[in-house]
Amino acid sequence: MEFIWTDSGDKNAAEKMIWNALKEALAQDEGICYHRYPIFSADRSRREPDILLLHKHWGLYVIECKGCKINNIERIDGQVWIMNDWHSSQETPYAQAEDQMFSVSNKFKNERGLRKGKSELIQGHVFIGLPFISKTEWREKGLDLSPASPPTIIFADDLEAEALRRRLQNVPAEEKQEPITDEQFQLAVSVLQGAPTLRRELRPEAKKPNSKAALLRQVEEQMMALDKEQERVAIQIPSGPQRIRGLAGSGKTVVMCMKAAWMHLKHPEWTIAYTFYTRSLYAQIKSLITRFYRWWTDGDPDWSKIKILHGWGGQDLQGLYRLVAHTMRRNSRTYSEAKNIYTYKQYSEILGNCCRELRESGDEVPQLFDAILIDEAQDFHFEFYKLCHSILREPKRLIWAYDEVQSLESLAIPTTVEIFGTYADGSPIVNLEGNYPDSEIDKDLILYHCYRTPRPILVTAHIFGMGLLRPQGAVQFIPTSGGWEDIGYEIVSGNFQPGHKITIRRPEENSPNALEKLTQGQNLIQCQKFETTEQEINWVVEQIYKNIYEDELKPDEIVVITLDPRRMAQDFNRLQTQLTKLKIDSARVGLDTDGSVFRKSNHVTLTGIFRAKGNEASVIYVIGFEEVGANSNLVVQQRNQAFTAMTRARGWCILTGIGQIAAILFREIEEILANYQQIAFTVPHPQTIQRNLDNLEYEKRRNRIKKAKELANKLAQVLAEIDDPELRKEVIEKLAGSNLET
Repeated sequence: MEFIWTDSGDKNAAEKMIWNALKEALAQDEGICYHRYPIFSADRSRREPDILLLHKHWGLYVIECKGCKINNIERIDGQVWIMNDWHSSQETPYAQAEDQMFSVSNKFKNERGLRKGKSELIQGHVFIGLPFISKTEWREKGLDLSPASPPTIIFADDLEAEALRRRLQNVPAEEKQEPITDEQFQLAVSVLQGAPTLRRELRPEAKKPNSKAALLRQVEEQMMALDKEQERVAIQIPSGPQRIRGLAGSGKTVVMCMKAAWMHLKHPEWTIAYTFYTRSLYAQIKSLITRFYRWWTDGDPDWSKIKILHGWGGQDLQGLYRLVAHTMRRNSRTYSEAKNIYTYKQYSEILGNCCRELRESGDEVPQLFDAILIDEAQDFHFEFYKLCHSILREPKRLIWAYDEVQSLESLAIPTTVEIFGTYADGSPIVNLEGNYPDSEIDKDLILYHCYRTPRPILVTAHIFGMGLLRPQGAVQFIPTSGGWEDIGYEIVSGNFQPGHKITIRRPEENSPNALEKLTQGQNLIQCQKFETTEQEINWVVEQIYKNIYEDELKPDEIVVITLDPRRMAQDFNRLQTQLTKLKIDSARVGLDTDGSVFRKSNHVTLTGIFRAKGNEASVIYVIGFEEVGANSNLVVQQRNQAFTAMTRARGWCILTGIGQIAAILFREIEEILANYQQIAFTVPHPQTIQRNLDNLEYEKRRNRIKKAKELANKLAQVLAEIDDPELRKEVIEKLAGSNLET
């Protein structure tokens, strides 16, 4: 059973006691359990069950928890509980829970796969949790004799594991759930997650059974659902900063958008900012936030309270830096102006200097937001983080998602102390160690499953990006087994001593794109070397024609990325001219489209690597690949660009280049690809690499998790050895905390 506590600000003792008892009783069962899952009724009022639980075999439960004691209940009249010495004179817990159940059940009714004729497969059960009242106290007061007494109550006596399991199964025969299949259960889970909003429109059935379109249709028919880590990241609201590390294709943007929608839904009074680096992501971000919000509310977000802001901004696109500057009544610098003032020429550093200028201006920096989410955080300078932190109200909910391997400019992998600094006493301004108090919400999280990119492409991109089979030696490296495990790999053999051989593998379950099985992993990456640019462009045009007319793909499923910015205009002009002759439309991002839109319907997309970040396509062409070896001083950045370009593919990746440099690079890639299922390499000496992809903070996090698991196992053993129900109850109550709020 997966348990998700959604808000670190909730400290209700009654809910916590029931929650902890459920965790102990159902730990080995199959299902998912939420604390404060938001539901909206037809009258647009928000109704949050204290606990919403979906059990594969027993059904759906809404549990309304009350922290009252027996003396607080005077009598029960119909649906109304008359209360004494309580925060309200009346309570209607059962009616409240029934309304919540009705609202959430309606979500299942829309899914044909969860119906059997006119009947729903998922059975709903309503319970009241009274952890501070025993069955004896209830009977002695005569409440059990009331005809309106709820038939399903969890009393203090029911908190022991076996007793609680019996209580949850004690429902009328007509409400018991019939067995459901694994597919039906996963569909039910996906409905609660809001995953139906992510479904692609099913493409028409292909004419050719083995065309690329036919294979993609099979992949897309698979049910879309979030994994447990994605969902935990998406719907938990921290009471302070939170860092989310995720590799390419792990769904960082999806979960960040879901998190933004969830926060806006749960706290409509908050002002929230979602900021990002790549201009062409704007439309995708707005669409995702809107779709998630509509799933839970049937309405649209209040865009005056949730703002989508490019990091810098421009005349046609609002930006976080520009917004802060204008709020401070200062002129915001344009990129053209700023790059002539500051000696640094990298985009992120120029923006960083502009942000520092605002912070150090001597003017008061306004606190504008209750939460800021930073997507593509690896591409922002320290000073941008500091400005975001400065403009947040307490408790400084700064949430950033990043993948250091996709950093296209900076080589730094900073710790939070290096980014935010320390107080006068030496304590860190931002501390990401452990969980937030009185909650189960981590400050530091990792997404290591990759859903977008097929495993052969991802493994090849990782190994090539680090240069682990590069003839001249690796350029960046992860020097610990824990570091590799963080991004979804397993160590097969070897140790991390310089000069020693290491063998690693990426389990299929960590890259579950079904295209690998459908193709046996063949031809998902293709390398093609040419002698001239003209030959390269001509060949790419021919392949695009085949993709459309033989592989049955739509033009907007195809993206051409160039790694050579100097040749971009010339190469794309040639491509467009030749594609037009074949009656194939194409669009250059930022020239033929609005800069905030990545793809144009029924057009092949042409782009540079910086605008491609965060986007994806069925077929990716990466042209100008020889650029990866063109400048030895930028070898890490160039390989990161290659990694980023390759991992835009959710289907096929075609690499093209010119001359001997391309030939050498392609031999390296083909060697990796031939061994992608289990690959061996020599551990480089630390002094020979330019970038270490692990740091002390990552290692501390792994040690904390290991110790927490060991402690949890010991605690479970101790509880199992306690025979006295009263003592067991006392231990659970102490774990829940002594705060007896309702």
